[in-house]
Amino acid sequence: MIFDVDETIRKRAKTPHELSMLNLVGCHLIAAPASIVLDVGLLGFLIPLALSLLVIGFIWYRAGTAAVHDDWFVAAHWRLSTNRTRILMVGYAISAVILGMAMLATSGSSKGDIMMVAISRVAVVPTLITVMVCFVLESGSIYQAGRGEVPDGITKRMPPPESLVIIENAAHEVAGNG
Repeated sequence: MIFDVDETIRKRAKTPHELSMLNLVGCHLIAAPASIVLDVGLLGFLIPLALSLLVIGFIWYRAGTAAVHDDWFVAAHWRLSTNRTRILMVGYAISAVILGMAMLATSGSSKGDIMMVAISRVAVVPTLITVMVCFVLESGSIYQAGRGEVPDGITKRMPPPESLVIIENAAHEVAGNG
C-alpha cells in the first residue's frame, strides 16, 4: 500500500534499510574478505559475524522502540528491516551447522586442517546467498520507503492508523484486474 506521508517521515523510514545495507556491505562484502586476505584464521569468520550481530541487535532494539515512539510508517519499516535480518540469521545458522558438522567430521583426521579449509569455503555459501538476497530486498525497501509504500504483509500484521491516507492499494488493483 502507498500512503500519503510527509517527506521527512519517508526519510526516517529509509534509516533501518540503510543501516541494514551498511551492515551487509561493511561486515560481509568488506570486512569478511579483508579478514580472509589478512589470514586472521577463525577470527576471519568471527569478527565480521560479531559486528553484524551487533548491528542486527541494534536494529531489533530500535524496531521495538520505534513501535512505541515513532510514526506508524517509520515503525513499519523498522519491522520490515527486522524481518529481513531474520533471513540473514537463517544463512548464519545454515553456515554454522555446516561448519559444526565439518569440525566433528575432521576432528580425528590427520588431514583435518586441509579438509576444514575446503569445507569452510563451502560453508560460507549460504551466508553469501542470503547476503545477496537481503541486499536486493533492502534496496527495494529503500525505494518503497521513499515513495511512501509499505508491503501488504506488514500492513496486515501492523494495521495502519485510520488517520493515514491510502493513495494506492495494490491488493484492490490486483483484484480489479483479475
